[in-house]
Amino acid sequence: MKIKGRIIFYNPNTGKGTIILHTKEKVKFSIEEWDEFELAPEVNLLVDCELDKTTLSSITLASSSQDINKPVYEYELQKDEEFLEDEVDEDTSTYTVDEALKIYFNPIERTIGKPPSVINTKEQLDYFLSKRFLFTAYNNLRSLDPKIYEHSEMKEKINTIEELHKAYNSLSEQIDIPHYAFEMIFLRIQPEYVKNQDQREKCLNAIPSLTEIIESLEIDLKSGEENLEATTNKKLRVNLNAKLKKKRGIYMDAIHERACIKEELEELVNLKQVYTKKYFKEFDKKLSILQVKYKDMIARILNYKAYDFDAYLWKKAVGSKSIKEYFKASGIKGGYSTETFLRYYLKTLDTDNLKYEQEELFRLLKYFENRNN
Repeated sequence: MKIKGRIIFYNPNTGKGTIILHTKEKVKFSIEEWDEFELAPEVNLLVDCELDKTTLSSITLASSSQDINKPVYEYELQKDEEFLEDEVDEDTSTYTVDEALKIYFNPIERTIGKPPSVINTKEQLDYFLSKRFLFTAYNNLRSLDPKIYEHSEMKEKINTIEELHKAYNSLSEQIDIPHYAFEMIFLRIQPEYVKNQDQREKCLNAIPSLTEIIESLEIDLKSGEENLEATTNKKLRVNLNAKLKKKRGIYMDAIHERACIKEELEELVNLKQVYTKKYFKEFDKKLSILQVKYKDMIARILNYKAYDFDAYLWKKAVGSKSIKEYFKASGIKGGYSTETFLRYYLKTLDTDNLKYEQEELFRLLKYFENRNN
């Protein structure tokens, strides 16, 4: 695999150095991997690196179609569309608030299906109060008779409840923090916002890498100046001076490039700020209404689904020989139902040392009793 990079450090005495790749990864190299005959490795050279998985196998000068003196970050920023050169319409997003909300709620609507008849039915069981024990009863019955789960209808009912529960949670976990919801639901589907953020990220990544090059050159220049001052041989001084001149040029170019990128970053439109100011209030208001609407709708559907699952579970349990034998052997009386099974379980608890979850089960029993009255 071929990838571009720039030499940011090289020691001619040891023949070892460091290259920063186009991906911002740094790799060490030695003169053994250098495959150029006419030129030795030098700091700031733009190179093509041949990688065999993670091993550097060959280094050559960057292809002649590119100017090797041109900073790698300029290629990086110009490869994509020049967002900065385009005029940004600060008043208009690609998707309106209504469209963004529709895109977000579409999967939830598909999960819900057509709910009116189920929402208004009287056949309801408080899902959030009963779900823990309802599925405890299911797992216990399944351990007594594994065939219970083999019914495709049983699997379908469980899967539906799980999907609805996930949809309900998504309305809480991702929406309860308004600014986070605005970022996730509205901002991240706007192509111009994504492009803007990518551009900012590129600038922010380029600055520290250039700073590292500058700091490395500062060390080299200081060392070179000291060597020049200590050298009396005219010929050596001429050579040292030529090398220092070249490095000073590279150093000044790097400083200039970093300054340009910083200026570019400052001039880049902050679309997050612009869109937040323009759209957040409308988004928050409409989202709050939809959140209440969908949470209430899903909760009522879950209540129906819990009732339906409970009825189907015990319908299958009545037909199970092993479950019947267990009820008889354990002295469980009162019919085959979650309420009966709950009464039996509560009798086994130490009421003086109840955990919160166990106290909730007594609330559930009271709910069943009131429901039957």
